Amino acid sequence: MDMMYDTFDDMEGDGYDVMYPDDMADMEAWMAEHGEDYFDTQAEQLATRAPLWEYLPSCGSETLMQTLVYVYPLLGLCFLFNMCCRLQQTSRNGENEEEGVTIPREVAHMTSVLTGLVACHIFFQSLFLYLVLLLLLAYTLLLLVHRVSPGYCGLVVSSVTVMYIITCELFLVETEKWHKIRGAQMVLSMKIISVAFDVDTGHLGVPRVWEFAGYCLHVGTVIFGPWVPYKQYNALFLKQDEGRGIFSWLLKMFFSLVLSLFCLFWSTCCLHWLILEHFHKWFVAYRDAQSYRFSHYFISYLSEVTATMTGMTGTVSNGDSQWDFAVARPCHIEVPRSLVEVVTHWNLPMHYWLKTYVFKTARPLGNFTAILLTYAASSVLHGLNFQLAAVLFSLGFYSYVEYVFRGKLARIFSACIKAKKCKPECEHTYKASHPYVISTNLVFASLALAHLTYLGLMFDSSDQEETGYTMQHTLRKWSNLGFVSHWVALGTFIFHLLI
Repeated sequence: MDMMYDTFDDMEGDGYDVMYPDDMADMEAWMAEHGEDYFDTQAEQLATRAPLWEYLPSCGSETLMQTLVYVYPLLGLCFLFNMCCRLQQTSRNGENEEEGVTIPREVAHMTSVLTGLVACHIFFQSLFLYLVLLLLLAYTLLLLVHRVSPGYCGLVVSSVTVMYIITCELFLVETEKWHKIRGAQMVLSMKIISVAFDVDTGHLGVPRVWEFAGYCLHVGTVIFGPWVPYKQYNALFLKQDEGRGIFSWLLKMFFSLVLSLFCLFWSTCCLHWLILEHFHKWFVAYRDAQSYRFSHYFISYLSEVTATMTGMTGTVSNGDSQWDFAVARPCHIEVPRSLVEVVTHWNLPMHYWLKTYVFKTARPLGNFTAILLTYAASSVLHGLNFQLAAVLFSLGFYSYVEYVFRGKLARIFSACIKAKKCKPECEHTYKASHPYVISTNLVFASLALAHLTYLGLMFDSSDQEETGYTMQHTLRKWSNLGFVSHWVALGTFIFHLLI
C-alpha cells in the first residue's frame, strides 16, 4: 500500500528529486488581498450576463494590468539576483574553482538575502519581520542542537517551527494580517525543516548563516514559492551548462507568464460570465471550485516565472539542466485519472517535500498512519483553519479509499484500473486500451472531478476570504450539497471492506 507518496517513478530517474507541495503554501492569500477588486463588481455585473464583447475586454485588461504592475518589482529583483549569480559562478565539477570568480560567493548569498528582504517588504510591509524572526530562531536552534545532540535537528527545529506558527496565528498576529503572510511563512517553514532533516541524515552540513539566510529568503521563491531544496539553490552559483541557452530561458519565462495570466483571466472573468448564480447548484459549485483551482495555477505559473528568472532549472538530461522547472500540472487536475493523481500534480515541489520529510519519516508507524500524519503536517503548515483542515483530511481519506478500492478491483478483474497508471509491462489481463477498462477509468475520473467540485466549492470570493473561512461557512457549503461526497466516500470504503 504505497499510496500516492511512493510515486514519481517517471521523474526521479531524470533528476527531478534534486529539483524541487497538496497546496502550495496557501499562496492564494495573494488573491485574497489583491483579487477583491476584481470580484466585488462581478456579482452586480453578472446578475444578468453582460455582452461578451463588453465584459471580457474591460475585466481582462483591468485584471491583467493591475497584476503586471504589482508583480514587476519582484521580477526586477529576480533579474538582479540572476546577474549577481552569473558574476560569481564557478565550475560545476569544482576544478579550477577560483578561475572566473568575479565576486565572492558570500556577496552572492548576501545579495539573495537583501533582494529577498526587499521583496518581502514590498509585499508584506512590516509583517516580513515575522519571517525574519523565524529564520533567526531556526538557525540558532539548528546550531545549538547540532552541537549538543546531533541527529535531533529535524525533530527539534520542526517542532519549534510549528509552535511558532501556532503562536503567531493564535496570539501574536491579527487574523487578517497573518493571512497575508501565511503562504510565505509556509514556504519558509518548509525550507527550514528540510535543511534540519538533511543535516541529520548527513546529506548537508550545517550551512553558514549567510548561506542559510540566502536560501530561506531567495527572492525567486520567498513570495510565491515554491519550496526548493538547498541543493538546488546552491546550484545557482555553479557554472551554467552550455545547453542552457538564453533563448530557452526567455521562452520558458514567456510561456509560464502567459499561462499564469490566462489562468487569472479565466478565474476572475470568464467563469463568472459563463456560469451565473441562478444556475443549478452543482454548476455553481463547479464554477467556484474551478475558479479556485485556476487561481492556484496562476500562482503556480507565476512562481515558475520568478524562480526561473533567478536561474532555477528543472530536470537533467544528458548532464545538462533543462529550463523545465514545473510547479503544477493542470491537465492532470482538470482531467484527472484519480484523486491520487490530483494530489501528486497539484503542487509537485510540496508533494516531494511531504513525501520525503513527512511520509517516509512516519512510514515505520504504518502506511495509513503515515498518510494521516502527512495530511496533518500539511494542514498545520497551512495554518489553523477549519476549512483547510477539513478539505485536506477529506482529500486524504478520499484518496486512501480510492487507492485501496481501485487496487482491489484491479486484482479481482486483472485490469488496469488502479488509481495510478499501470506500467506497460504490468501483468494485468485487460490493458488500458480495453473498452471496459477505458469505461471504468472514465467513471472513476468523473467521480474524482465531482469530489474536487465538492471540496473546492467553499473557496469562493466572499468577505471571509481575507481572514480565512469559518467552520460554519464550510459546513454550510457542504450541507447545500447534502454532504453527498462524504457519503459516497464512506459508502465506497464500506463496500471495499465487504468485497
